[in-house]
Formats: sequence, C-alpha cells, structure tokens
Amino acid sequence: MACESACCGNAPRRVVSDLFDRGYRRNRLAPFAVQGATLRDANDLTASFSLDIADDTVRDIRFQVSTCITLIAYSELIVELAAAKGARAAAVLSESDLVSALPDVPLLKRDRAVLAINAFRAALKAAFISQTGEAA
Repeated sequence: MACESACCGNAPRRVVSDLFDRGYRRNRLAPFAVQGATLRDANDLTASFSLDIADDTVRDIRFQVSTCITLIAYSELIVELAAAKGARAAAVLSESDLVSALPDVPLLKRDRAVLAINAFRAALKAAFISQTGEAA
C-alpha cells in the first residue's frame, strides 16, 4: 500500500481534520507585516490574516483565528488556494468556494467561511493600501 501523505509528494488532503492540523500550527505563527483588520462575527469568533506580498503576488499567508475547528480549516484552505497567486486572482476566492471544497462541514458551521473570506479580503485591502497609498 502506497503512502498517501503529503510527505511522499502527494497533494495535501482537503478534509476538515487535515486542514485543521496544518492550520493549527499556522495559527500560532507571528503575523507578517501586512495585516488586515481583525473581524468578529455574531458567534464572537475572530479572524485576521496577514500577507507576505511582493510584486502583486501573495507569497505566503498567515492567520490568527479563534480556536474553532471549522474556522481554522477554512482559513488553512484559503492559504492553500490563494498562496502564490496574484492578489487579484486571490481576491476572487469566495465563501462558496470554501463551502464546496469542504462539503462535509455541517450547515450550522458553514457561516465560518464568510468570516474567513472577509478577514482575508481585509488583508488584501491592507496590502493594496500599503502598496499604493490609497484606499481600495
């Protein structure tokens, strides 16, 4: 039986538990210099993203979010889908993209995708302002 882990060259699995495992470690890293506002939702969960961005390319992404398995998984999914893309390509990522990528998330917790996407977009806006000096 062949190894199916990312360590053996396979793509990382996109299931909530695996995304949470990867994201939990990322959630503890210090933010990059370009940081978006910290957003809070109706459930009192918080999320903020920071970017390593140069020449309109998102080189790396970090986040600091409340300890919610679903929110961390959605945030890690954003990292995997948006890193190494142009800022404009990353900006088109939507909450429906996250929800469709993780269909096993219960309906009651899918609102975490909205918080994650909005916090990520706040970081992109901060990057735009820092690069151009004007509001988006």
